[in-house]
Amino acid sequence: MAATVIPFPMHRVAGAPRTLTVSRVHEPRLAGVAILRGWLRRWSARRALSRDLPRMTDEMLADVGLSRREAVAESRRPFWRAGAHDAA
Repeated sequence: MAATVIPFPMHRVAGAPRTLTVSRVHEPRLAGVAILRGWLRRWSARRALSRDLPRMTDEMLADVGLSRREAVAESRRPFWRAGAHDAA
């Protein structure tokens, strides 16, 4: 079975960084972790946006391309649901 070396930052041993060897069996799990991290980053950004939208002035909303009504609707939308303005 072939192994893939993935340079994860780990504890240094005698001044040289240690690398983690991952078998092919574990690679799908690592891909799942990467997908999960992407979802968490996207959800965090949506939550931050929903907190910031109600505080924005009308001029700031116009710069973003939203009306006050759209901003209120966007801030009330649950963060796990993608909106019309979210990139695919």
